[in-house]
Amino acid sequence: MIFRKKLPSVSAVAVLSLTLAGQSLAATAAFTDLDQVAAKDKIISLQSQGLVSGVSNDLFQPNATLSAAQGIQLIVKALGLNLDAIRFVKAPQATDYFAKAKNDAWYSQSFIIAANNGLKLPADLDPDQKWTKATFTKELLLALDGHNILHMMKLPAIEIKDKAEIALENLGPVQAAIYKGIATLDADGNFHPKAEITRAQAAEMIFNALKYVHPTPYQPSAPSSNDTPRDGSSLPMIPVGGQTGQVGQTVYENTQYGFRFTLPDSWKGYTIVTDKWEGLSVGDAQGDKVVESGAKLSIRHPEWTAEQPRQDIPILVFTVDQWNELQQDKFHIGAAPIGPSELTRNAKYVFALPARYNFAYPDGYQEVEDILKSNPIQPMK
Repeated sequence: MIFRKKLPSVSAVAVLSLTLAGQSLAATAAFTDLDQVAAKDKIISLQSQGLVSGVSNDLFQPNATLSAAQGIQLIVKALGLNLDAIRFVKAPQATDYFAKAKNDAWYSQSFIIAANNGLKLPADLDPDQKWTKATFTKELLLALDGHNILHMMKLPAIEIKDKAEIALENLGPVQAAIYKGIATLDADGNFHPKAEITRAQAAEMIFNALKYVHPTPYQPSAPSSNDTPRDGSSLPMIPVGGQTGQVGQTVYENTQYGFRFTLPDSWKGYTIVTDKWEGLSVGDAQGDKVVESGAKLSIRHPEWTAEQPRQDIPILVFTVDQWNELQQDKFHIGAAPIGPSELTRNAKYVFALPARYNFAYPDGYQEVEDILKSNPIQPMK
């Protein structure tokens, strides 16, 4: 279990600036030590975007191993992680989360951001520890979870020759990374999970992952003038507020919790199914017991039938305090090894996607994945 100090939400923290490995973000000249590196073009592309830098203006040192501090800094910067939506009682410090960190080190800001953006880093993390391929892959995939990378958990069979060397907690992210084209196996089908990852290997994985961070926007078409979404809730445990359609869009608007969800035109006439999620205690000697609960809203396709169900779009609603406690492992939801991933939030609520929501591969699961990649949900004031 990961223990971190809880910092209550009261006052704002300024946006933090970032550097990679203590150096400036963008080098002024192309790296000169990449000629023998297969990922040369990818690294140069990342450099041109200011997402990686070298040990000097012209040296990247592609074969140098990556430390934990460098890996966290790289993930935070490349994925654009930040603290914009989080408020603290005081300015946070790296030692609030990691006992071995230093508050005045070049990596301290990225450690704070990582701790508040879903990376499951141990409290006793050593910043100088060399990261293995499996560790970097796990942390990158966890950071990407907000972009719906880990939600297709029923993966096709992936033969990894050295699978036995992959720790159980790393196996799911490694398989997902391979399936999604973020990581690759060698010519013999091995992943080499225990090998220390090089700067070049890490940069290549970052490049491959960015397509999930900046997907092509989904363009919904206009509904007919008489189209009004209807509330067909079959499980009215949690009431749902105003669902409306906007001209030129198919939109589910929930005024009770304060969010808007844009849908493609094929979802005109959708229904909303209301249910609830339950949070179970952690480490209770008496067994799991419900300690938290909240709304679960599922947007259902108009072609859904009991005989031929289609993939719903499920949205879990948490209060901000509930979400913070979930991130601190004070309770868990379901049996999935990975928790829900945040979609968006407003001042009162966090809206999240359940882990393994499409585990059974029902009809329409791929369309739902494509919709979710377009960042369709927006908070309302």
